[in-house]
Amino acid sequence: MLRLGIISRSLRTTMIKGNTISRPIILNTTGGFNGGRRFNSNTSNTLNTLNTSSTSNTNEISDRLTSFVENSDLNNTITTNLHSNQLGYLDSIGLAQGWGPTSIIEKLLELTHVYSDLPWWTSIIVLTLGIRVLLFPLYVKSSSNATRMSKVKPQLDLLMKEIKNGDVQDQMRGMEKRRKIMKQNNISTLATLAPMVQLPLAYGFFQALRKMSNYPVEGFTNQGYAWFQDLTAVDPYLGLQTIAALSIIAVVRIGGETGQHAFAKSMKTVMTIVPLVSILITKNFSAAIVLYFAVNSIFSLFQSFILKNNFCRKLLKMPPKLTQQQLENSNQNANQSLKETFNSFIETNREKAIEKTKQANKKLEVKHQRKLTNQNTYIKRH
Repeated sequence: MLRLGIISRSLRTTMIKGNTISRPIILNTTGGFNGGRRFNSNTSNTLNTLNTSSTSNTNEISDRLTSFVENSDLNNTITTNLHSNQLGYLDSIGLAQGWGPTSIIEKLLELTHVYSDLPWWTSIIVLTLGIRVLLFPLYVKSSSNATRMSKVKPQLDLLMKEIKNGDVQDQMRGMEKRRKIMKQNNISTLATLAPMVQLPLAYGFFQALRKMSNYPVEGFTNQGYAWFQDLTAVDPYLGLQTIAALSIIAVVRIGGETGQHAFAKSMKTVMTIVPLVSILITKNFSAAIVLYFAVNSIFSLFQSFILKNNFCRKLLKMPPKLTQQQLENSNQNANQSLKETFNSFIETNREKAIEKTKQANKKLEVKHQRKLTNQNTYIKRH
């Protein structure tokens, strides 16, 4: 009994942690539990059991801590059993999820890469050209609309002057005449804005290629071409940036992507400087992104040539292109119209400001008169 008391006391002392006393559970060397059983009367066996249990628990804790650190390191690395030439690879590494512009482009890039069995740099080019070909009819419609609009613009300008200077009834009649002229000549305001559909797709391309370069996607580091073998790295020679900038400058000189715009000299100067500055802005972009910019700009240049050629316009059932003189006159009229609109806006605001100032002065005069009247009618009491 005395030995049992000593053993139980030592066990209670061992199991105390802080202010909490837990029930002693002794682990057998065979792995069984003796908590709730009568303790062995042999003190040395009991202490040996405790030492063995303590040592094994220490080893287990040490092993688990080591494995925990190793697992945390593994969690920072994305692992997948798929490869970039298999559908679902991008989804397995966290890309091409959802239906936003970026995810759609990522899915289309994967489909192009898998089914065409082309390297990534060619897949980017093929998808870029494919989307631009699909959008080409919108540019054809916009170019035709711009040509028809330029022919009737003098009539529309006269109507706009009548609308500005007339009363309410004249304005209503002028708007109705304008609507009829546009309908007779098959002119649509929305057709001019049709090419704007490209903007969300361009944003999707930029974000998709940026993310795919940052991961990086399998094959992006070695499936480039010529001097840009690594699509995740920057172009060391700025060759792709230069190609994109020169193509944009040529597009502006020709007449825009629709081939039916005559830019003013000041605008041409601006549109020459901006692309050159963009070389410095995009110098740290990955080669994959700048490759898209270059291919897109080159296609715009060829599209301008097509829409400016009368033979191609005839095949596409488009109205004949305007002469350079007609384009310049149209551009001049447009500039005059914008200038008149701006001057009219300033004049209107100036008149409103003058009217508000007069009203404020009248209110101040009325208040001053009331104040003088109150002072004259005030009777001082003694």
